[in-house]
Amino acid sequence: MFKNRLEIVPIGGSNVSILSDANFEKEVFCNKIWHRGNAAELAQFYGTNDDMVGNKSFWAAGNTSKSIRKLHSGLPGLVVDVLADIAVTDLLGVKLSTNEAQAVWDKIAADNNFNRLLGRAVRKALSLGDGAFKISFDTEVSLLPIIEFFGADRVSYAYKRGRVAEVIFKQIITQGREKYALEEVYSKDGIDYHLYNEKGKEADLAAAKNLHNLQAVRHNLGKSLAVPLIFGESVMFEGRGKSVFEGKLGAFDALDEVLSQWVDALRDGRAQKYIPIGLLPRNPYNGTVAAMGTFENRFVQTEMDMAEGADNSIKLVQPTIDTTALLAGCTNYLNFALQGIISPSTLGIDLKTRDNAEAQREKEKTTLYTRSKIITVLRDVIAQLAVAAVGAYNAFYNEPSFDDVTATVEFGEYAAPNFESQIEAIGKGRQMGIISVETAVEQLYGATWSKEAKEEEVKRLRLMEENYE
Repeated sequence: MFKNRLEIVPIGGSNVSILSDANFEKEVFCNKIWHRGNAAELAQFYGTNDDMVGNKSFWAAGNTSKSIRKLHSGLPGLVVDVLADIAVTDLLGVKLSTNEAQAVWDKIAADNNFNRLLGRAVRKALSLGDGAFKISFDTEVSLLPIIEFFGADRVSYAYKRGRVAEVIFKQIITQGREKYALEEVYSKDGIDYHLYNEKGKEADLAAAKNLHNLQAVRHNLGKSLAVPLIFGESVMFEGRGKSVFEGKLGAFDALDEVLSQWVDALRDGRAQKYIPIGLLPRNPYNGTVAAMGTFENRFVQTEMDMAEGADNSIKLVQPTIDTTALLAGCTNYLNFALQGIISPSTLGIDLKTRDNAEAQREKEKTTLYTRSKIITVLRDVIAQLAVAAVGAYNAFYNEPSFDDVTATVEFGEYAAPNFESQIEAIGKGRQMGIISVETAVEQLYGATWSKEAKEEEVKRLRLMEENYE
């Protein structure tokens, strides 16, 4: 763990020194553990983590003589997966400006299973903070450009005047007992390769197996074959992306604590039977206590009270569980954890079936806002990636370059009003004369109909209006 020394100099002139345990690699690793959602891994990570202020999180606290089951809600992983799904599943297509470029991209996207790759990329970028797509060639794997995604733990950036000038991809190469770190540096001019040993000194590429054929690549595409995916800027680490978990880990930890307390209370709150020894069921032949099933064997044996007027009956004691307080704590921490990220109703929490479509859209405003930010970034990133992949294909096969090729990315609408509501609203607009026939058809059928089908529908509606008049 590295501790960075920060200096804050107030106007008075006196220095205030602050020791910070902020370390990017540690932060990314922590986010990865939360996304994986394994309780054993969380306990191990926080058990060896010092927050420098003496606070003990729930996952860092060790069990005392009373064993407590530590329960993880799985909420962080669920949030990331749902956000990624509602963004990626609405991808309608990537359209390039020329038919030739479109044909090349369609082949590349199909070969790389692009929709699945994009889903994994969005999940990693949301949870870890950022990442980058890498375009490369390996004819032993495919004759088309290969698109890969590296998460924040395997990529870094070099900036020039606030813009990404280089993207460095990192991977560990094991050669016998030796380990090497391979860095692939992508820039707009080409690709460079650097190999480092465990001491941090640069080594010859021939030292590692299967790397001796790597050579620096130069091209005149004018653009890098690496495209960063960053949804937000981190406050703690300049130039890096912001994870959706940033600032929320305390709420996730507290939610797990409340859930674990609830389970522990349920265990302690089981009904307990107190049975006098004389009332225990016995074997009629030898007088031994009869064996009972697993669920019947929860009782406490008591002695017979021989005093006059004593009550030797079986007593059933049911402890009281304060479910109201536990539920309130669970709800509060759940709201803290989801605040500003996603609406609870999107996750299927407290979604009342009696609500109409408009009420449900009101509940999901936070989700719509977050999704809008994700879609805005994805439109730009996917367009850059498609143009770069097509350019790499043409350069590799010495085909004519598409210098003027552009790409547009179309996404569908999330939680759109149902068809009946759209007809009612658009019909009123047509009666008032504020919506054209073309706009009405486009709003109703959008990307679900082809261009030719929508043109035919416009002609049909115009003919109906003329006949009506």
